[in-house]
Amino acid sequence: MELGERNCPIWDAHHHLVSEAGYADRLLREMDRLGVARTGLIPIDPICPGMWVAHGAAVGPLGNADLAGIVRRHADRFWGYGFLRPGHCEPAEVDRLAEMGMTGLKFHLPLKPYGEPEHFEIYARAEQYGLPCLFHTGVFYPPGPMPGQGIRSENCRPIHLEPIAHEFPKLKIIAAHLGVCWTEEAATLCRLIPNIYADISGSLSGWRSNKSMEWFRQTLYWPEAHKKMVFGSDVHADELEPALEAQRRIVEGIGWTAEQCADFFCRNAEQLFGRG
Repeated sequence: MELGERNCPIWDAHHHLVSEAGYADRLLREMDRLGVARTGLIPIDPICPGMWVAHGAAVGPLGNADLAGIVRRHADRFWGYGFLRPGHCEPAEVDRLAEMGMTGLKFHLPLKPYGEPEHFEIYARAEQYGLPCLFHTGVFYPPGPMPGQGIRSENCRPIHLEPIAHEFPKLKIIAAHLGVCWTEEAATLCRLIPNIYADISGSLSGWRSNKSMEWFRQTLYWPEAHKKMVFGSDVHADELEPALEAQRRIVEGIGWTAEQCADFFCRNAEQLFGRG
């Protein structure tokens, strides 16, 4: 099955809004060229201002309100993840993001582990609004030191999603990057817990680059693994094509059928985020 063919329009469930003049238009051109029907956008500037800018000077910083405006203008192509740092936000922020028209939430760099009960009211409101939640999982180091920000990657271990899934069984949870350094942990959660999914997004030279095809077969070994993974690029629009090809090689190399690959590239995200 070719990527982007009519019966499998690709959905990119993990892409950042780069603070670059005309970035949304640049991304749309690449989406059209590659057969990507819809993309979930995340504002990265709240923690990494100017990250990935490749063309001209940075604009912004761009935050949730800027993203909401772009999504409103291109509602047929983009959906928005409101960005939140647990421990730095109040539950009422979820209400505001829902009112802005966000379709999901992105959580990153919590002050305490994701699964701490003090964060539960945030997740309760996400569940109430039906907002799928994408959690950064794995070690993260920003472009430069962030003293005083409470950066601690241990708080982003996939296992911290376990209590959230139990307390909020209707909440749709996605572990970004399959946990990076805690991949077996993330895969096990996806295998055992119905409302936990994962993407295998990341930079072209990042965590996937030293993994063998046998490693992917062993990690995503269970029969229904194709039902629990979603495609996400997490690269600049200029690298969208090689990101697609890299993940296509992985899922085909695992041995997934054309129908199973279609689950990964579009159907699972359609089910999580809706077809509208």
